Amino acid sequence: MKFFFAAFVFWLPALILAADHIFAPESEWEVVSSGHQFAEGMAWDREGHFYFTDVPRQLLFKIDKHSGIKTLIDGKTGRANGIAFGPDGKLYGCSSEDDGINVWNPNTWEKETLGKGTRSNDIAILDDGTIFFTDPGNKSVWRIDAKSKKRTLAVSLDWKPNGIGLSLDQRILLVAEFDSGTVHGFVVSNDGRISGQSRPAYKLGVPSDGLGRLDGLQVLRDGRVLIGTALGLQVAPPAGEESANRSLIVVRSPGGRPRCNYARISPDNEWIYTAHKDDLLRRRLKKGFGR
Repeated sequence: MKFFFAAFVFWLPALILAADHIFAPESEWEVVSSGHQFAEGMAWDREGHFYFTDVPRQLLFKIDKHSGIKTLIDGKTGRANGIAFGPDGKLYGCSSEDDGINVWNPNTWEKETLGKGTRSNDIAILDDGTIFFTDPGNKSVWRIDAKSKKRTLAVSLDWKPNGIGLSLDQRILLVAEFDSGTVHGFVVSNDGRISGQSRPAYKLGVPSDGLGRLDGLQVLRDGRVLIGTALGLQVAPPAGEESANRSLIVVRSPGGRPRCNYARISPDNEWIYTAHKDDLLRRRLKKGFGR
């Protein structure tokens, strides 16, 4: 009985906040795509078309912005996980089976592999083309130079990194510690490198076992972070800036779905997209959310 009461007290305020501050009135979750083994990585191109991966099936999909038609782009992605478009308009993906970062040319969908020699999970790209990606198995973050395309170790950690992203000004590299409730921030220097020193950038809710399963993340325009976790979708203010108006929001995975493993907001700020292993969902946002 004590456990039930504690859970009730935790969840009720979070759900009220979610309804009031995230979703448009009377909106409902919509299924974007289903029947996957593990839906992951989300990205939009410059025209607003949506892309995602199915990791174990080695599939890369595109959903047309206008028609909503889903097209298979690549059926042998090298187990591509996190994906992101670079400033050159190409699509970059963490392809562990190919031991590197696969790069797709959207004009032909031919691909090449960069930074061969290590596994990868999620990716972030600076405006100058510098690539950072996480390697949970080796507890590392790697860097690929924008000009030389050479891969070097950015930082070695004593915890498993997973989701990765950038602050709005790209001065902080954000790395989610998978088995915890902390997103760490590393300062990005003027030459596009990071030091080994970090600070807690965001603190998230965790279940009773302490395993937060912090995964795909995005920084919102108002500085809060949107992230997929074991508890579901979470929105958190920067560490130390919590207040009554900027408190932690937790949205449980709808319909008894598994944990939220990826979360993104569409470029037009109209929709929130979430991945839950088997399927991808979306829901219309309240006007002005995250701004």
